Amino acid sequence: MLPDAKEIKGLLFDMDGTLIDHLATLTRCFQLACSELGYPEPSLDRVKRTIGGSMPITIQKFLPPEKVEDGKRIWTDAFERFHLEGVVVLPGAERLLNLCRQTGRKTGVFTNKTGRHTRAILENENLLGLVDFALGAEDTPYRKPQPEYSQAVIETIALPAPQVAMVGDSPFDIQAAQAVGMRSLCVTTGSHTRQELQEAGADQVFETMEQIADWLES
Repeated sequence: MLPDAKEIKGLLFDMDGTLIDHLATLTRCFQLACSELGYPEPSLDRVKRTIGGSMPITIQKFLPPEKVEDGKRIWTDAFERFHLEGVVVLPGAERLLNLCRQTGRKTGVFTNKTGRHTRAILENENLLGLVDFALGAEDTPYRKPQPEYSQAVIETIALPAPQVAMVGDSPFDIQAAQAVGMRSLCVTTGSHTRQELQEAGADQVFETMEQIADWLES
């Protein structure tokens, strides 16, 4: 059920498929890892359907178990070179972040993308100054949807969980919100459909970040 917008004092944003579209670059790295090891390159659509739980989980979909560690190494080396390329800030993201700032709501990025790469991308896209913090993989020992990771971000944003909305595009984001009692607002700009997100238990599903901004202003 959609909460009253006035109840939401903080918003946490997933990165890929929510704030940005980075799919072309992610796919390029997975394709390089697979081709160098002699396996078929996954299509962009296949990568889109499998991302969300972080690279170490996704790459297992494309390589046999004995090749996964080699694949991770190749992927990581490639992403280090290409992570600032192919970034598309999704429509409404900047407006929503600015609106949160104007209305005194706290904001953070909460992602399974590595924290240092997340902060570098946000800075490169002139978004880092619009959030209070960015928490990513390797900043803690955990990843979404582990409850410990959700607890860490609640401690960072320093608000009661029911006053915080997790904005994301996958069931991982919904599970991360549910783990500590946050609200879950999802967008269909990423890896999952409206029906999939509704079935996963999202409090509300929007088509775009623009719609979330409209809701906050209503």
